[in-house]
Amino acid sequence: MPLSLLNPTPNTAARRNLRARLQAWLETWIPRRSRKHFYNFRTEPGFQANLMDVDRIRDVLAGAELGNVRDLFSVYRDVLASDSHIQCEFAKRKLAVLGDSISIQPADKSRPDDVRAALAIQDLVGYFQEDLVRACNHLLDSTLYPVALVEKVFKPSTRPGLRYELARLNPVPHLDLDYTTGFLQLWEVDPQLGYVTGRREPPNPNRYVLHRGHLLQLADFWGGPFRCLLFWWLMSAMSRDWWSRFLDRYGAPFLVGKFDPADDETRSALTQAFQAATKIFGLVVSTETQVELVQAASQHNGEAFKAFKDVCDDEKSKVILGQVGSARPMSTGLNSGVSKQHESVRQDIRQYDQMLLGLTLGNQLFRQYLDINGIPGATPRIIWGGVSTEEQQALGDLLASLATAGLEPTDAGITTLSERLAFPLRRSSGRQVLADGSSGSV
Repeated sequence: MPLSLLNPTPNTAARRNLRARLQAWLETWIPRRSRKHFYNFRTEPGFQANLMDVDRIRDVLAGAELGNVRDLFSVYRDVLASDSHIQCEFAKRKLAVLGDSISIQPADKSRPDDVRAALAIQDLVGYFQEDLVRACNHLLDSTLYPVALVEKVFKPSTRPGLRYELARLNPVPHLDLDYTTGFLQLWEVDPQLGYVTGRREPPNPNRYVLHRGHLLQLADFWGGPFRCLLFWWLMSAMSRDWWSRFLDRYGAPFLVGKFDPADDETRSALTQAFQAATKIFGLVVSTETQVELVQAASQHNGEAFKAFKDVCDDEKSKVILGQVGSARPMSTGLNSGVSKQHESVRQDIRQYDQMLLGLTLGNQLFRQYLDINGIPGATPRIIWGGVSTEEQQALGDLLASLATAGLEPTDAGITTLSERLAFPLRRSSGRQVLADGSSGSV
Protein backbone atom coordinates (compact mmCIF):
# COMPACT_ATOMS: atom_id res chain seq x y z
CA MET A 1 0.00 0.00 0.00
CA PRO A 2 1.41 3.47 -0.89
CA LEU A 3 2.70 5.46 2.03
CA SER A 4 0.60 8.51 0.98
CA LEU A 5 -2.59 6.52 1.64
CA LEU A 6 -1.46 5.50 5.11
CA ASN A 7 -0.51 9.08 6.10
CA PRO A 8 -2.07 11.63 3.75
CA THR A 9 -1.88 14.59 6.12
CA PRO A 10 1.66 15.86 5.34
CA ASN A 11 1.08 15.85 1.57
CA THR A 12 -2.33 17.52 1.96
CA ALA A 13 -0.86 20.23 4.18
CA ALA A 14 1.99 20.77 1.73
CA ARG A 15 -0.43 21.13 -1.17
CA ARG A 16 -2.54 23.60 0.76
CA ASN A 17 0.55 25.59 1.71
CA LEU A 18 1.73 25.62 -1.90
CA ARG A 19 -1.73 26.67 -3.11
CA ALA A 20 -1.84 29.51 -0.57
CA ARG A 21 1.59 30.72 -1.63
CA LEU A 22 0.61 30.62 -5.30
CA GLN A 23 -2.60 32.52 -4.59
CA ALA A 24 -0.68 35.12 -2.59
CA TRP A 25 1.82 35.50 -5.44
CA LEU A 26 -0.99 35.78 -7.99
CA GLU A 27 -2.71 38.39 -5.81
CA THR A 28 0.39 40.58 -5.85
CA TRP A 29 0.44 40.47 -9.65
CA ILE A 30 -3.30 40.50 -10.39
CA PRO A 31 -5.12 41.93 -7.34
CA ARG A 32 -8.60 40.40 -7.15
CA ARG A 33 -9.51 41.47 -3.61
CA SER A 34 -9.65 45.00 -2.30
CA ARG A 35 -7.37 45.76 0.63
CA LYS A 36 -10.47 47.13 2.36
CA HIS A 37 -14.11 46.23 1.82
CA PHE A 38 -15.21 49.71 2.80
CA TYR A 39 -13.80 52.83 4.45
CA ASN A 40 -15.30 54.20 7.65
CA PHE A 41 -15.15 57.98 7.46
CA ARG A 42 -15.79 58.14 11.21
CA THR A 43 -12.12 57.34 11.65
CA GLU A 44 -11.10 60.67 10.13
CA PRO A 45 -10.20 63.65 12.35
CA GLY A 46 -13.06 66.05 13.01
CA PHE A 47 -13.42 69.46 11.39
CA GLN A 48 -10.64 71.64 12.76
CA ALA A 49 -10.45 74.57 10.34
CA ASN A 50 -12.32 76.76 12.83
CA LEU A 51 -9.44 76.24 15.30
CA MET A 52 -6.70 77.27 12.90
CA ASP A 53 -4.38 80.20 13.45
CA VAL A 54 -0.85 80.96 12.26
CA ASP A 55 0.82 79.02 15.08
CA ARG A 56 -1.44 75.99 14.63
CA ILE A 57 -0.78 75.86 10.86
CA ARG A 58 2.96 76.03 11.52
CA ASP A 59 2.68 73.10 13.93
CA VAL A 60 0.75 71.07 11.34
CA LEU A 61 3.36 71.81 8.66
CA ALA A 62 6.19 70.89 11.01
CA GLY A 63 4.50 67.56 11.80
CA ALA A 64 4.05 66.84 8.08
CA GLU A 65 7.73 67.53 7.41
CA LEU A 66 8.48 64.74 9.90
CA GLY A 67 6.31 62.37 7.85
CA ASN A 68 2.99 62.55 9.72
CA VAL A 69 0.77 64.04 7.00
CA ARG A 70 -2.57 63.00 8.49
CA ASP A 71 -3.19 66.36 10.20
CA LEU A 72 -2.05 68.31 7.15
CA PHE A 73 -4.34 66.42 4.78
CA SER A 74 -7.25 66.80 7.20
CA VAL A 75 -6.68 70.58 7.07
CA TYR A 76 -6.64 70.37 3.25
CA ARG A 77 -9.97 68.54 3.43
CA ASP A 78 -11.46 71.23 5.68
CA VAL A 79 -10.19 74.06 3.46
CA LEU A 80 -11.76 72.50 0.37
CA ALA A 81 -15.02 71.98 2.21
CA SER A 82 -15.25 75.53 3.58
CA ASP A 83 -13.61 77.86 1.04
CA SER A 84 -15.94 78.48 -1.89
CA HIS A 85 -13.28 80.19 -4.01
CA ILE A 86 -10.72 77.36 -3.77
CA GLN A 87 -13.45 74.79 -4.32
CA CYS A 88 -14.70 76.47 -7.51
CA GLU A 89 -11.22 77.09 -8.93
CA PHE A 90 -10.19 73.49 -8.21
CA ALA A 91 -13.33 72.27 -9.97
CA LYS A 92 -12.43 74.38 -13.03
CA ARG A 93 -8.98 72.81 -13.12
CA LYS A 94 -10.46 69.31 -13.07
CA LEU A 95 -13.36 69.94 -15.44
CA ALA A 96 -10.97 71.22 -18.11
CA VAL A 97 -9.73 67.61 -18.30
CA LEU A 98 -12.78 65.57 -17.32
CA GLY A 99 -15.06 67.51 -19.68
CA ASP A 100 -13.14 66.35 -22.75
CA SER A 101 -13.70 63.04 -24.48
CA ILE A 102 -11.00 60.35 -24.47
CA SER A 103 -9.57 59.12 -27.75
CA ILE A 104 -7.43 55.96 -27.86
CA GLN A 105 -4.91 55.88 -30.71
CA PRO A 106 -2.51 53.03 -31.62
CA ALA A 107 1.17 53.65 -30.93
CA ASP A 108 1.88 52.68 -34.56
CA LYS A 109 -1.07 52.44 -36.96
CA SER A 110 0.95 50.31 -39.38
CA ARG A 111 1.34 47.46 -36.84
CA PRO A 112 -1.70 45.16 -36.44
CA ASP A 113 -0.74 44.29 -32.84
CA ASP A 114 -0.76 47.97 -31.85
CA VAL A 115 -4.13 48.45 -33.52
CA ARG A 116 -5.58 45.45 -31.62
CA ALA A 117 -4.16 46.78 -28.35
CA ALA A 118 -5.79 50.17 -28.99
CA LEU A 119 -9.13 48.50 -29.74
CA ALA A 120 -8.90 46.51 -26.48
CA ILE A 121 -8.25 49.66 -24.43
CA GLN A 122 -10.97 51.54 -26.28
CA ASP A 123 -13.38 48.74 -25.35
CA LEU A 124 -12.20 48.96 -21.71
CA VAL A 125 -12.72 52.73 -21.59
CA GLY A 126 -16.20 52.47 -23.08
CA TYR A 127 -17.23 49.56 -20.84
CA PHE A 128 -15.78 51.05 -17.64
CA GLN A 129 -16.33 54.75 -18.32
CA GLU A 130 -18.19 55.79 -15.15
CA ASP A 131 -15.66 54.33 -12.71
CA LEU A 132 -12.79 55.58 -14.86
CA VAL A 133 -14.08 59.16 -14.71
CA ARG A 134 -14.41 58.96 -10.92
CA ALA A 135 -10.90 57.54 -10.65
CA CYS A 136 -9.51 60.32 -12.86
CA ASN A 137 -11.30 62.87 -10.69
CA HIS A 138 -9.45 61.53 -7.66
CA LEU A 139 -6.12 61.29 -9.47
CA LEU A 140 -6.43 64.95 -10.47
CA ASP A 141 -6.40 65.84 -6.76
CA SER A 142 -2.63 65.57 -7.12
CA THR A 143 -2.57 68.83 -9.07
CA LEU A 144 -2.75 70.40 -5.57
CA TYR A 145 -2.12 67.46 -3.25
CA PRO A 146 1.39 65.96 -3.42
CA VAL A 147 0.14 62.58 -4.70
CA ALA A 148 -3.08 60.62 -5.32
CA LEU A 149 -3.63 56.85 -5.45
CA VAL A 150 -6.37 54.63 -6.88
CA GLU A 151 -6.64 50.91 -6.14
CA LYS A 152 -7.09 48.48 -9.05
CA VAL A 153 -9.19 45.36 -8.52
CA PHE A 154 -9.61 42.74 -11.27
CA LYS A 155 -11.93 39.77 -11.66
CA PRO A 156 -12.05 36.74 -13.97
CA SER A 157 -13.72 37.81 -17.18
CA THR A 158 -16.88 36.34 -18.66
CA ARG A 159 -16.34 38.24 -21.91
CA PRO A 160 -14.82 36.32 -24.82
CA GLY A 161 -11.15 36.97 -25.51
CA LEU A 162 -10.33 38.27 -22.02
CA ARG A 163 -8.81 36.50 -19.04
CA TYR A 164 -9.44 39.28 -16.52
CA GLU A 165 -11.38 42.51 -16.55
CA LEU A 166 -11.55 45.45 -14.19
CA ALA A 167 -13.90 44.95 -11.27
CA ARG A 168 -13.57 48.45 -9.78
CA LEU A 169 -11.24 51.36 -9.19
CA ASN A 170 -11.19 52.48 -5.56
CA PRO A 171 -9.90 55.98 -4.71
CA VAL A 172 -7.52 55.79 -1.75
CA PRO A 173 -8.32 58.47 0.88
CA HIS A 174 -5.46 60.91 1.32
CA LEU A 175 -5.58 60.36 5.07
CA ASP A 176 -4.39 56.76 4.51
CA LEU A 177 -0.95 58.05 3.46
CA ASP A 178 2.04 58.09 5.80
CA TYR A 179 5.69 59.13 5.44
CA THR A 180 7.09 58.60 8.95
CA THR A 181 9.60 56.07 7.58
CA GLY A 182 10.73 58.52 4.92
CA PHE A 183 8.92 56.61 2.16
CA LEU A 184 5.31 56.45 1.06
CA GLN A 185 3.29 53.88 2.98
CA LEU A 186 -0.42 53.18 3.38
CA TRP A 187 -2.25 52.51 6.62
CA GLU A 188 -3.99 49.16 6.56
CA VAL A 189 -7.76 49.22 7.04
CA ASP A 190 -9.77 46.58 8.88
CA PRO A 191 -11.89 44.94 6.14
CA GLN A 192 -14.86 44.36 8.45
CA LEU A 193 -15.08 47.59 10.47
CA GLY A 194 -13.35 50.00 8.12
CA TYR A 195 -11.08 51.39 10.85
CA VAL A 196 -7.44 52.26 10.26
CA THR A 197 -5.17 49.77 12.01
CA GLY A 198 -1.67 50.38 13.35
CA ARG A 199 0.00 48.55 10.46
CA ARG A 200 1.41 50.07 7.30
CA GLU A 201 2.51 48.71 3.94
CA PRO A 202 4.23 50.19 0.87
CA PRO A 203 1.92 50.55 -2.14
CA ASN A 204 2.22 47.67 -4.60
CA PRO A 205 2.49 49.10 -8.15
CA ASN A 206 0.45 46.16 -9.45
CA ARG A 207 -2.39 47.15 -7.13
CA TYR A 208 -2.26 50.96 -7.21
CA VAL A 209 -2.24 53.74 -9.77
CA LEU A 210 -0.04 56.53 -8.36
CA HIS A 211 -0.26 59.99 -9.90
CA ARG A 212 1.65 63.22 -9.27
CA GLY A 213 0.08 65.98 -11.32
CA HIS A 214 2.16 69.00 -10.28
CA LEU A 215 5.56 70.40 -11.22
CA LEU A 216 7.11 70.64 -7.75
CA GLN A 217 10.27 68.62 -7.11
CA LEU A 218 9.84 68.71 -3.31
CA ALA A 219 9.22 65.65 -1.16
CA ASP A 220 5.57 64.66 -0.85
CA PHE A 221 5.48 65.32 2.91
CA TRP A 222 6.09 69.02 2.26
CA GLY A 223 2.48 69.18 1.16
CA GLY A 224 2.51 69.87 -2.58
CA PRO A 225 1.15 73.07 -4.17
CA PHE A 226 -1.72 73.12 -1.63
CA ARG A 227 0.77 74.21 1.04
CA CYS A 228 1.04 77.78 -0.26
CA LEU A 229 -2.77 78.12 -0.22
CA LEU A 230 -3.06 77.65 3.54
CA PHE A 231 -2.02 81.11 4.67
CA TRP A 232 -4.02 82.87 1.94
CA TRP A 233 -7.02 80.81 3.04
CA LEU A 234 -6.38 81.72 6.68
CA MET A 235 -6.14 85.46 5.94
CA SER A 236 -9.29 85.46 3.81
CA ALA A 237 -11.19 83.45 6.44
CA MET A 238 -10.00 85.71 9.27
CA SER A 239 -10.85 88.84 7.28
CA ARG A 240 -14.43 87.58 6.98
CA ASP A 241 -14.53 87.07 10.74
CA TRP A 242 -13.04 90.49 11.42
CA TRP A 243 -15.47 92.15 9.01
CA SER A 244 -18.44 90.39 10.64
CA ARG A 245 -17.32 91.59 14.06
CA PHE A 246 -16.93 95.13 12.75
CA LEU A 247 -20.43 95.13 11.26
CA ASP A 248 -21.86 93.63 14.43
CA ARG A 249 -20.40 96.47 16.44
CA TYR A 250 -20.41 99.44 14.07
CA GLY A 251 -22.62 98.42 11.17
CA ALA A 252 -25.89 99.62 12.71
CA PRO A 253 -26.37 103.36 13.45
CA PHE A 254 -26.09 104.41 17.10
CA LEU A 255 -27.61 107.22 19.17
CA VAL A 256 -25.81 110.28 20.49
CA GLY A 257 -27.56 112.50 23.06
CA LYS A 258 -26.59 116.05 24.07
CA PHE A 259 -27.50 117.75 27.36
CA ASP A 260 -26.44 120.70 29.47
CA PRO A 261 -23.61 119.66 31.82
CA ALA A 262 -25.26 121.54 34.66
CA ASP A 263 -28.66 119.84 34.16
CA ASP A 264 -28.41 116.51 36.00
CA GLU A 265 -32.12 115.90 35.71
CA THR A 266 -32.02 115.99 31.90
CA ARG A 267 -28.98 113.70 31.84
CA SER A 268 -30.76 111.16 34.03
CA ALA A 269 -33.90 111.27 31.89
CA LEU A 270 -31.85 110.88 28.69
CA THR A 271 -29.98 107.88 30.11
CA GLN A 272 -33.25 106.19 31.07
CA ALA A 273 -34.66 106.94 27.60
CA PHE A 274 -31.63 105.28 25.92
CA GLN A 275 -32.01 102.20 28.13
CA ALA A 276 -35.69 101.92 27.22
CA ALA A 277 -34.98 102.44 23.50
CA THR A 278 -33.85 98.81 23.08
CA LYS A 279 -37.25 97.62 24.28
CA ILE A 280 -39.71 100.10 22.76
CA PHE A 281 -37.56 100.95 19.70
CA GLY A 282 -38.05 104.65 20.29
CA LEU A 283 -37.19 107.60 22.51
CA VAL A 284 -39.35 109.83 24.69
CA VAL A 285 -37.49 113.04 25.46
CA SER A 286 -38.29 116.70 25.95
CA THR A 287 -38.21 119.24 23.16
CA GLU A 288 -35.03 120.80 24.51
CA THR A 289 -33.08 117.47 24.41
CA GLN A 290 -30.87 116.87 21.36
CA VAL A 291 -30.54 113.34 19.98
CA GLU A 292 -28.60 112.44 16.82
CA LEU A 293 -28.45 109.18 14.83
CA VAL A 294 -24.84 108.51 13.75
CA GLN A 295 -23.98 106.02 10.99
CA ALA A 296 -20.55 104.33 11.05
CA ALA A 297 -18.38 104.68 7.94
CA SER A 298 -18.96 101.05 7.01
CA GLN A 299 -18.92 101.70 3.28
CA HIS A 300 -15.32 102.91 3.31
CA ASN A 301 -14.26 100.00 5.52
CA GLY A 302 -16.19 97.62 3.26
CA GLU A 303 -14.12 98.72 0.28
CA ALA A 304 -10.94 97.97 2.24
CA PHE A 305 -12.29 94.54 3.15
CA LYS A 306 -13.20 93.81 -0.49
CA ALA A 307 -9.76 94.86 -1.71
CA PHE A 308 -8.01 92.63 0.80
CA LYS A 309 -10.35 89.71 0.06
CA ASP A 310 -9.71 90.12 -3.68
CA VAL A 311 -5.96 89.98 -3.11
CA CYS A 312 -6.31 86.69 -1.20
CA ASP A 313 -8.61 85.17 -3.83
CA ASP A 314 -6.35 86.30 -6.68
CA GLU A 315 -3.38 84.55 -5.12
CA LYS A 316 -5.43 81.36 -4.75
CA SER A 317 -6.46 81.53 -8.42
CA LYS A 318 -2.85 82.00 -9.53
CA VAL A 319 -1.78 78.84 -7.71
CA ILE A 320 -4.64 76.71 -9.03
CA LEU A 321 -5.25 78.09 -12.54
CA GLY A 322 -2.22 80.25 -13.26
CA GLN A 323 -4.40 83.31 -13.89
CA VAL A 324 -7.26 85.32 -12.35
CA GLY A 325 -9.26 86.29 -15.43
CA SER A 326 -11.74 83.40 -15.21
CA ALA A 327 -12.54 84.17 -11.57
CA ARG A 328 -12.58 87.99 -11.58
CA PRO A 329 -12.83 89.52 -15.05
CA MET A 330 -11.20 92.94 -15.24
CA SER A 331 -11.77 95.69 -17.77
CA THR A 332 -8.46 96.24 -19.55
CA GLY A 333 -9.65 98.14 -22.61
CA LEU A 334 -10.30 97.11 -26.18
CA ASN A 335 -7.78 94.88 -27.96
CA SER A 336 -5.61 94.58 -24.86
CA GLY A 337 -5.05 90.85 -25.43
CA VAL A 338 -5.32 90.04 -21.73
CA SER A 339 -8.19 87.59 -22.21
CA LYS A 340 -6.25 85.72 -24.92
CA GLN A 341 -3.22 85.59 -22.66
CA HIS A 342 -5.30 84.13 -19.82
CA GLU A 343 -6.83 81.57 -22.19
CA SER A 344 -3.35 80.62 -23.40
CA VAL A 345 -2.23 79.99 -19.81
CA ARG A 346 -5.35 77.91 -19.18
CA GLN A 347 -4.72 75.83 -22.30
CA ASP A 348 -1.11 75.18 -21.27
CA ILE A 349 -2.24 73.86 -17.87
CA ARG A 350 -5.05 71.78 -19.40
CA GLN A 351 -2.75 70.18 -21.96
CA TYR A 352 -0.16 69.35 -19.30
CA ASP A 353 -2.79 67.82 -16.99
CA GLN A 354 -4.21 65.73 -19.82
CA MET A 355 -0.82 64.56 -21.07
CA LEU A 356 0.40 63.58 -17.59
CA LEU A 357 -2.84 61.82 -16.68
CA GLY A 358 -2.79 59.94 -19.98
CA LEU A 359 0.76 58.75 -19.32
CA THR A 360 -0.17 57.59 -15.82
CA LEU A 361 -3.18 55.63 -17.04
CA GLY A 362 -1.25 54.16 -19.95
CA ASN A 363 1.78 53.02 -17.96
CA GLN A 364 0.08 51.92 -14.72
CA LEU A 365 -3.36 50.65 -15.79
CA PHE A 366 -3.70 50.00 -19.52
CA ARG A 367 -0.29 48.31 -19.85
CA GLN A 368 -1.13 45.93 -17.00
CA TYR A 369 -4.56 45.22 -18.49
CA LEU A 370 -2.97 44.24 -21.82
CA ASP A 371 -0.32 42.06 -20.17
CA ILE A 372 -2.62 40.01 -17.94
CA ASN A 373 -4.93 39.35 -20.90
CA GLY A 374 -2.05 38.32 -23.17
CA ILE A 375 -2.78 41.06 -25.73
CA PRO A 376 0.38 41.95 -27.70
CA GLY A 377 1.19 45.41 -28.94
CA ALA A 378 2.54 48.66 -27.55
CA THR A 379 0.60 50.77 -25.07
CA PRO A 380 -1.76 53.01 -27.07
CA ARG A 381 -1.69 56.77 -26.83
CA ILE A 382 -4.43 58.48 -24.81
CA ILE A 383 -5.62 61.77 -26.29
CA TRP A 384 -8.02 64.01 -24.36
CA GLY A 385 -10.32 66.21 -26.40
CA GLY A 386 -8.98 68.30 -29.27
CA VAL A 387 -7.53 71.68 -30.02
CA SER A 388 -9.18 74.91 -28.87
CA THR A 389 -11.62 76.93 -30.98
CA GLU A 390 -8.94 79.48 -31.85
CA GLU A 391 -6.56 76.71 -32.95
CA GLN A 392 -9.31 75.10 -35.04
CA GLN A 393 -9.93 78.42 -36.80
CA ALA A 394 -6.21 78.92 -37.44
CA LEU A 395 -5.94 75.35 -38.74
CA GLY A 396 -8.90 75.92 -41.07
CA ASP A 397 -7.32 79.11 -42.42
CA LEU A 398 -4.07 77.22 -43.03
CA LEU A 399 -5.83 74.45 -44.95
CA ALA A 400 -7.68 77.04 -47.03
CA SER A 401 -4.38 78.75 -47.85
CA LEU A 402 -2.82 75.43 -48.83
CA ALA A 403 -5.76 74.65 -51.08
CA THR A 404 -5.37 78.03 -52.78
CA ALA A 405 -1.72 77.19 -53.40
CA GLY A 406 -2.71 73.82 -54.89
CA LEU A 407 -1.64 71.76 -51.88
CA GLU A 408 -3.59 69.45 -49.59
CA PRO A 409 -2.74 66.93 -46.84
CA THR A 410 -2.06 63.29 -47.69
CA ASP A 411 -3.96 60.39 -46.12
CA ALA A 412 -1.41 60.27 -43.29
CA GLY A 413 -1.93 63.99 -42.75
CA ILE A 414 -5.70 63.51 -42.57
CA THR A 415 -5.18 60.94 -39.82
CA THR A 416 -3.06 63.46 -37.87
CA LEU A 417 -5.70 66.15 -38.34
CA SER A 418 -8.39 63.76 -37.08
CA GLU A 419 -6.40 63.18 -33.89
CA ARG A 420 -5.91 66.92 -33.30
CA LEU A 421 -9.55 67.80 -33.95
CA ALA A 422 -10.87 64.80 -31.95
CA PHE A 423 -13.31 63.71 -34.69
CA PRO A 424 -12.72 61.58 -37.82
CA LEU A 425 -12.03 63.20 -41.20
CA ARG A 426 -12.05 61.76 -44.70
CA ARG A 427 -11.28 63.06 -48.15
CA SER A 428 -14.31 64.46 -49.91
CA SER A 429 -15.83 62.42 -52.76
CA GLY A 430 -14.52 63.23 -56.19
CA ARG A 431 -10.90 63.61 -54.99
CA GLN A 432 -8.20 60.98 -54.99
CA VAL A 433 -4.53 60.85 -54.10
CA LEU A 434 -2.23 60.18 -57.03
CA ALA A 435 0.88 58.04 -56.90
CA ASP A 436 3.17 61.03 -56.46
CA GLY A 437 1.16 62.27 -53.46
CA SER A 438 -0.74 64.98 -55.35
CA SER A 439 -4.52 64.92 -55.80
CA GLY A 440 -6.79 65.08 -58.75
CA SER A 441 -10.46 64.86 -59.72
CA VAL A 442 -12.10 61.54 -60.48
